[in-house]
Amino acid sequence: MTSTVERRSQIVQIVNTQGSIRVEALAQLCSVSSVTIRSDLSYLEKQGYLLRSHGFALPNNRIMHELSIKEKRSQHADVKSLIGQAAVKQIQNGQSIILDSGTTTKEIAANMQHLNEVVVMTSGLDVAMELVSADGVQVRMPGGILRKNALSFSGISAEKSLENYFFDKVFLGVDGYDLKVGITTHNEQEANLNRLMCDISTQIIVVTDSSKFGKRSFHVIREFSGIDMLITDSGIPLEYLQAFQAQGVNVILADID
Repeated sequence: MTSTVERRSQIVQIVNTQGSIRVEALAQLCSVSSVTIRSDLSYLEKQGYLLRSHGFALPNNRIMHELSIKEKRSQHADVKSLIGQAAVKQIQNGQSIILDSGTTTKEIAANMQHLNEVVVMTSGLDVAMELVSADGVQVRMPGGILRKNALSFSGISAEKSLENYFFDKVFLGVDGYDLKVGITTHNEQEANLNRLMCDISTQIIVVTDSSKFGKRSFHVIREFSGIDMLITDSGIPLEYLQAFQAQGVNVILADID
């Protein structure tokens, strides 16, 4: 039987795919009553994940839709490269770190050739491959189920494999960063793994280009202020920059010397 969270996630995916859909059609697709669907839609609208209008559910264009790894690589590539270069300056020889999966964390890996005696745990298959030629870096992976669309591992076995570790830093990529909701991602299992990564790391560093601010996905990783450092670009909205600074978060703008 599908849980409430799973059903609501399914509803958001259906609405985003179809553009608009009648309440009755959603009820049929989800195998629940129209009363249940209306309750779900009321919750999802309050959270900002979709809109309702005259018996229809409509997508909220502020919500980020999941892109394939190929699509992500083509977006903001120059900025991500600069973020990667700035982020690697936060890593010292001898440290143990986590690199989350994603195209921005892959850019960090691409700049780690000079480091020595560094241990990297990563859930990203392409991130691990980037580190093959970094002789001074020991690479570990948590295992789990491979999401081919994202080239990332997640799941209960991945979470279990991290339970007895502790790391100096985690570099966390994000799908969306919203003032009200916080850091979000598209996949529930990845969100669970990301939360664990944060819990077992001394320092939490978010790396993201500025296009992710003001956007949200369905699964929350961390509250807005629950990080130590943000590495982004100068396109960050002023309200976000001021909010981070008010919370004492160290903000680095990678495209400003």
